[in-house]
Amino acid sequence: MAKPEDKTILVVEDEPDVQMFLASTLGDAGFRVVTASNGLDAYNHVKESIPDLITLDLVMPRQSGVLFYKRLRKNPKFVHVPVVIITAHAHDDLGQEDFGDIMKGIDAPRPEGFLEKPVQPTDLVRKAGELTGADVSAYVDDAVENARTSLVDRLRSADAATLTEVRALLEKQG
Repeated sequence: MAKPEDKTILVVEDEPDVQMFLASTLGDAGFRVVTASNGLDAYNHVKESIPDLITLDLVMPRQSGVLFYKRLRKNPKFVHVPVVIITAHAHDDLGQEDFGDIMKGIDAPRPEGFLEKPVQPTDLVRKAGELTGADVSAYVDDAVENARTSLVDRLRSADAATLTEVRALLEKQG
């Protein structure tokens, strides 16, 4: 299995905070990360150096993720690059129609994945590992252990009412 540091991911996202979050998460897992803030910049990046994976926001200025995606899929040199759509607009008027068309494979093959914002770091890293063939188990295992430790620490300091609520939730699921 490949190492994350041998794989490059292009993060295409126009919101600076979200772009930084996605790039940092993937970088922390060991991936090489490059970024673009619109479809035009993303296409230029891909022409210069084909990434192993693209994460793609759909709603962006200059050139939307939708147009970039269709353009990418029409070029035989880039059709093999896996794409994960990352959007907050899958269910609203701003992006629902375009998202639906892309996920149905209208005008272009379906993307290899979809994550809805807000994205959980372990979900993003797992999907990146799956689509690039990179071993991300160390990152995912560390994230799970950190979450477990954090939860135990919070439970230790919780008041009786909170513990009662947590117990009820756990029993409900059990």
